[in-house]
Amino acid sequence: MLKNYIKIAWRNLVKEKAFTAINLLGLSLAFAASIMLFLTADFHFSYDDFQENKDDIYKAYVKVNRPENTEFGSSQAPPFAPALLAEYPSEILHATRLMDGGMTVEYNGKPYNLDVNYVDEHYLDMFSFRVLQGSKPSALTQLNTIVLREKDAKKIFGNEDPIGKTIVKQNGGDGRPFIISAVIADAPENSTIESSNLIRFEVYGDYQKAKDSWDWRNHEVYVQLAPNVKWQLFEQKLKGFTTKYFKNDIEMAKKSGFVTDNRGEVISNRLLPFSEEHFNTVVGRDSINYYYPVMVLGIGILILLIASINFINLSIVRSLARAKEVGMRKALGAMKAQVIGQFWGEALLICVFALILGLTASYFLIPEFNAIVSGNIAFEDILQPKIIAILLGGFLLVTALAGGYPAWMISRFDTVEVLKGKVKKSASSGGLRNTLIVVQFSISVLLIACTIVVWNQLNYLRNKPLGFNQKQVISVPVGNGINGYKLLDFFRNELANQPQIVSVTGADNNLGTGNDGHNYMSVFGFGIDGKEYKTNGLNIDFDYIETLDLQLIAGRSFDRKYTTDSSEACVINETMAKQLGGKEKALGKVLPLDGDKKIIGIVRDYHFQSLRNKMESNTLFFNKDFGINYLFVKVNGNSPVATMELLKKTYLTYKSDGEFLGSFLDENTRNQYKKEERISKIFSTAALLAIVLSCVGLFAIALMVIRNRTKEIGVRKVLGADISTLVNLLSRDFLKLVLAAIVIATPIAYYGMNKWLEEFSYRTTIQWWMFAISGILAVVIALVTVGFHAIRAASANPVKSLRSE
Repeated sequence: MLKNYIKIAWRNLVKEKAFTAINLLGLSLAFAASIMLFLTADFHFSYDDFQENKDDIYKAYVKVNRPENTEFGSSQAPPFAPALLAEYPSEILHATRLMDGGMTVEYNGKPYNLDVNYVDEHYLDMFSFRVLQGSKPSALTQLNTIVLREKDAKKIFGNEDPIGKTIVKQNGGDGRPFIISAVIADAPENSTIESSNLIRFEVYGDYQKAKDSWDWRNHEVYVQLAPNVKWQLFEQKLKGFTTKYFKNDIEMAKKSGFVTDNRGEVISNRLLPFSEEHFNTVVGRDSINYYYPVMVLGIGILILLIASINFINLSIVRSLARAKEVGMRKALGAMKAQVIGQFWGEALLICVFALILGLTASYFLIPEFNAIVSGNIAFEDILQPKIIAILLGGFLLVTALAGGYPAWMISRFDTVEVLKGKVKKSASSGGLRNTLIVVQFSISVLLIACTIVVWNQLNYLRNKPLGFNQKQVISVPVGNGINGYKLLDFFRNELANQPQIVSVTGADNNLGTGNDGHNYMSVFGFGIDGKEYKTNGLNIDFDYIETLDLQLIAGRSFDRKYTTDSSEACVINETMAKQLGGKEKALGKVLPLDGDKKIIGIVRDYHFQSLRNKMESNTLFFNKDFGINYLFVKVNGNSPVATMELLKKTYLTYKSDGEFLGSFLDENTRNQYKKEERISKIFSTAALLAIVLSCVGLFAIALMVIRNRTKEIGVRKVLGADISTLVNLLSRDFLKLVLAAIVIATPIAYYGMNKWLEEFSYRTTIQWWMFAISGILAVVIALVTVGFHAIRAASANPVKSLRSE
């Protein structure tokens, strides 16, 4: 029996080549797209799953309740972690400080640039980075040891055993030796903390000066609580810790009018579960908003839904042509279950082929998909048991819905009515068909509208004036092991006579995200006149304001003819000036920033951070201890490629084994919005796929409806109806359904996009025309799809139409 069913199913699929091809194409595309989208969502939902202590680790952060807003920060002072361990020895199992850095080391006379994490002794006990060589318990017990990650160990030592060997840190002419104590495996891509080379926090350059200071905050702290400790209760106990160690900050905050929260604290220490860090965009590292993987998952489900609706529609169309076959089967004694089994089996066969084609397509498309959306998925991820279970469950659900309903509907045909040829009207009528059209086009309109809003916001981010020169300034990361001030002097001397070079300067932080991928900011808190203030701080060199074309609105810029400018002066932005009482009051005021700094000038606010952030106070000053990490070169705009090559040549002349990573500032600012670009690409691709699949479904339904009205069309033509009248008659009902879809989709898209835009402090507004365009597109696409069949039917010879009836 089963063999007979398979044969019949195969013959029917081969016989109806067009319907089979459309079903296979639609389902296989949907399966391929959904597989890639589901893998992308799973990549984020499974972040840090390899960490065995994931549920016991927490990130410490500080909450400050300012009068105007609530601030959160994860930067901690060097004594913070030791003090926590000392105060709560029974509740805290381990604690570690974590600070990103870099250094250049030498082995056998050859230099190597290494990324480094400065950590504490029990770091590897907390985080599950697999130790490939060496002893895990003793890996970080000594201050002169270093743990190398696998790829750097291979880069330096090749196939040699690195354990016990010595590398020397280059630090001017005075090198510091480090003994290799262990090698750890490279972390998965979906790890909040990258596996990096590890050395003890105490060997950080300024540690001895900062180890007892609560004013220096330049690293993060993670704690692992004992198994029996509830983190919410422990967090409440931190109130006593805050009162003891943040006493001066709390007193200053109260004088400045800071407000208390629901726990009665103006400043409080809080804990963020490590398992939630990836989705915490406030204090999490490498974080994204939770809506992103949910959105990706939702789009995948919507695409599958559209493909399933198409399958149902096409199956119903095919069932009408096979009505007499069903009637004969039932007249000859076939049971209802046998009819369902036959037709559901055909649907299952198509779904199996579509899944195979979808898997094959996803295998070849995943690299391209990763390139387009900057993804990190791999086809091998499908082999995970949970992914196999999800795919199998989704496949069975799609098969049950897409194949099960048409099979059940066909089995309900009345035998006598079918054999009389009266099935068409009953099979094609009802509210389900209209509901399916509305659902399909609601999804399409929703995705089109979302695409337009995301594109408009991305365009706004790219084109909004930022207050500094983006087009003519190139930023050059100094690189590990290089003295930034010496490189700056070298660039100034080498490029002084080059006509395309306008000026050269430097700073300790970049603008935007350069090719080195780093971006950070120093934040300072201080008190003046009984009030507490906070400002971002930037160490710069002469010509910074002029190179970036920052606009002075009061006072003056830094000038070499004033010797105190390089040690006792600062320039603030408008926002900082407003906090200090206005331009007139701010000029001449002395700020206690790592030594007294007198305000000599005020610049107009410029966006030194992403447009997701509100404008914050910023202070420019000189402090050689902070170093120069980036050079900024202003060029005249002629021959940008040749100018970049000149800068590269100059850089490599200074350090022949270095890596030149120069980029224009407009590139840096665009790099800040890669996530938005990914969303835009996903939405636009999904919208296109949804439109194509919806058109296929509408094509099938239009064919079915117009076939059932063949006699009516013939009669109307005989009575004098012209083609335009008939086309209007046949298209009108479909147009109403598409308009209903627009009404349903518009408020959903408006609400969803409004919530998304709230992530940005600077954003575009959602305009009516965005939904008008999406609606018009949907209407035009529907009219073109239905119009093809309508014109064809209206142009047919009415004699043939009436004869066929």
